[in-house]
Amino acid sequence: MTEVRTATLLVNPAARGVARRFDAAQVVRRLEERGIEVRLAVPGSPEEATAEARAAAARGDDLCFVVGGDGTLRQAAEGLAGSATALAAIPAGTVNIWARETGIPQDVLAAVDLHLAGQTAAMDLGRANGHAFLLMAGIGWDAEIAAGVNPRLKRAAGDLAYILNALVHLPALRTHPARWRADGRSYREPLAWMVLGNTRLYGGRIHLTPEARVDDGRLDLVAFCPHGPGETLAMAVRVLAGRREGRHVVGGRFAEIAVETPGLPVQLDGDTVGATPMTFRVEPGALRVRVPAGPLPALWGGGAQGPGW
Repeated sequence: MTEVRTATLLVNPAARGVARRFDAAQVVRRLEERGIEVRLAVPGSPEEATAEARAAAARGDDLCFVVGGDGTLRQAAEGLAGSATALAAIPAGTVNIWARETGIPQDVLAAVDLHLAGQTAAMDLGRANGHAFLLMAGIGWDAEIAAGVNPRLKRAAGDLAYILNALVHLPALRTHPARWRADGRSYREPLAWMVLGNTRLYGGRIHLTPEARVDDGRLDLVAFCPHGPGETLAMAVRVLAGRREGRHVVGGRFAEIAVETPGLPVQLDGDTVGATPMTFRVEPGALRVRVPAGPLPALWGGGAQGPGW
């Protein structure tokens, strides 16, 4: 365990859990009681969140506590990448996939204490035309669905808002002829949906990339490429049931994937960021993150003891 002396507490005021239960003053007191010099930052936009994280890294803070959902973590990671300041997640978003993957509790003070007693580990950071992502990128259907989720429904229903929106949009979803290159190998398929996983848990409910690791310098690709309406419907039902097997499913593990077909929507960690063409790659070990003490989570490939930075 490395002693923590300085920290930034970065709070997304628009996050689902912040308005409901978060008490910033309580967290600041807890940190100050532990002898930690803490700076509170409440950004007003995603760009400000990235700038605040970058400022924490420039100051040399030991930790940057990030209170929000996976989208807020992604914004903070953009600013922390390449620095020695570790991202310490306090889950307060809609799904909180990163917290589920790494065993960070939902209770705010319990999460704070876990990070203070925890360890820092390096992880790969995904990039999509320069945009950072921790968890995964989605191209096609899931990006269409994510873009259509009503923000108020999302705050009220949590991850069920995505499922409801998927059911509403399902009859209108179509495949698109797509071209992509993965580590130099070319593919042409009728693409419904592609997921590029840096981690394993998709949407907080299913494992579409169950063998993904955050320390292997690769993204785990799974592309659903149904041929015809009947197979498209069958594939959609399987995916909603948490299954990924079936005909015309392309998979593999790659360092760089370039989707060349224009106009396919893209989401990163649940945030829509634009459309293809787009190149997805990995920056090995670019981000330091705070995780529980002891054997590392399975995302690090089997639980070896982490480095004690």
